[in-house]
Amino acid sequence: MTAAARLVLLPLLAFAAVAADVEVWVVPSLVKIRPEDPPQASNPVWDGQSRTVTVAGARNEHVPFQIVITTPPPPSRYAPPASGFFVEASDLDSGRARIPRDQIRLYLEHYILCYAASSPVGSPGFWPDALAPLSEPFTMAAEFRRAVRDRPIWVDILVPSDAPAGDYAGHLRATQHGKLLAELNLRLKVYDFTLPADTHLITYMGISGRQLARFHDVKPGSPEARQLLMRYHEFLYRNRMEPWFNELLEPEVELRDGKLLVHFDPLAYEQYLEKWKTKRVVLETAPDRLRRMLEGEPFSDKFNHQVKSYLAQVAAWFRARGGLDRLVFNSPIDEPNTAEAYEETRRWARLVREAAPGVPFLVTEAPVPDRPEWGPLTGFATHFSVHGNALNRRDVLEAIAAEQKKGGEITWYISCDQKYPQPNYFIDAPAMDPVMVPWITWRLGLNGILYWALNFWNQTVDPWLNPVTYLSGYFCSGGYVLNGEGSLIYPGSRVQRYTGQKDVDGPVSSIRFELLREGIEDYEYLWLLRSLGQGELADKIAGELVRGVREFTRDPSALLEARAKMAARLEQLARRSARSALR
Repeated sequence: MTAAARLVLLPLLAFAAVAADVEVWVVPSLVKIRPEDPPQASNPVWDGQSRTVTVAGARNEHVPFQIVITTPPPPSRYAPPASGFFVEASDLDSGRARIPRDQIRLYLEHYILCYAASSPVGSPGFWPDALAPLSEPFTMAAEFRRAVRDRPIWVDILVPSDAPAGDYAGHLRATQHGKLLAELNLRLKVYDFTLPADTHLITYMGISGRQLARFHDVKPGSPEARQLLMRYHEFLYRNRMEPWFNELLEPEVELRDGKLLVHFDPLAYEQYLEKWKTKRVVLETAPDRLRRMLEGEPFSDKFNHQVKSYLAQVAAWFRARGGLDRLVFNSPIDEPNTAEAYEETRRWARLVREAAPGVPFLVTEAPVPDRPEWGPLTGFATHFSVHGNALNRRDVLEAIAAEQKKGGEITWYISCDQKYPQPNYFIDAPAMDPVMVPWITWRLGLNGILYWALNFWNQTVDPWLNPVTYLSGYFCSGGYVLNGEGSLIYPGSRVQRYTGQKDVDGPVSSIRFELLREGIEDYEYLWLLRSLGQGELADKIAGELVRGVREFTRDPSALLEARAKMAARLEQLARRSARSALR
């Protein structure tokens, strides 16, 4: 054999050795698989001996898990990474019904290099996060690294809302260059109840249209940018969440002959309120376009008259269309933290109360001031979004309960200065953290959650490449680097560049976003129990997992057991209801 022939053959021999040693295994969705994690022979969803994945879920519920492909590293840094891998799913069949394979979505998990830790339980290195829809064969290569040992695939079964209850069977096939590596048995138990189409947890999720336009290379404010923003919003609604501020619903304002006029986009409102069933339309009490034309000093008679004219016209528009119960005015003062900021917040609240009586006024602050001399916000604000750190105070929890008795709506939020053991959305945080956020919300009796930004990409060249999207977080976190702060989704325009999969005309999800939605679906289990007279059981199960914002389980087995316990009781209630209907 010539030297040239040996050079051609060596990479092929290396490839053959890699292919022979490939392992395919499965883990729950509630863990994050890093490049060097060892294969698991068994876990709550996986029996390696029988090559069987076993999962369960209700109708209208997402049921995710992860397939992992493991290969030895290339023999040298000159050898190419193993390539040509693909995973596909079959239909699921129960013998009397079928769930088509297009209800089973597969995503390549993109590894991103975190070069510092976000918290005491975080660590540098590669972490999985972005979920690129799987459409093309993939390799074991990662950005900045020639090859990884583990390549996880996120599998998400969306159980149809009309699927009959029962045990469904199918299979998953992992191939390399078209040749079968492993065929896994897939078993899905569909419970005999349905998660409501409506979501009973308030969710305020921040999305910036300008940042979307920038990263998708469209002109801000153009029709293309508008459609792009709607695609991101639609993604939220599909996953039981809503935008916090929706720039497409903000009315136009003009001054004509000294008179303030407010104009709405009826088509946008039809889409969001009628088709997407938006629960809360949060509008700024004084949006930027209004502030630019206000006359007189702040809170002067002329200033107040124009602001109140705006507020009254907005409230009248909602009232005329039967949507006044969904309107919320947000305080212009974010996180007031001085006596002056408190007083200014009260002034804005008075304007809302005088111009639009009955319309809620939301402030991002606890109903108890940090300093008594600042005076109260209770009696002025009706809705509060409370910083997670404040939930460790008994006086705040008592004040929250008092405000709720008066009809107030209380949400809470996580930000850069909420430290472990409190949960966070960091890329290198435990996978259980975002799942448990809705559980904590239930346990504390709050109405919902807020997250300031899903696409804060202002401070990074590319969120696919650099996880430190919020550089300023260094100063509020005690010197940690906050991986993924304010960034739970990715621009789909860069999928092919970093994963080899096809670009997406819209958002790409992340493991953290998917796990948050999992927690929201758990919240619906709890809500169903309470709606069927089982509120004490719901509270007991939540209490077994959560004591407070600093004390909650991060054990996937405990959460899976709680889900099974709730499902068993809901199925029992469904059978009892069916028997009663036959009598």
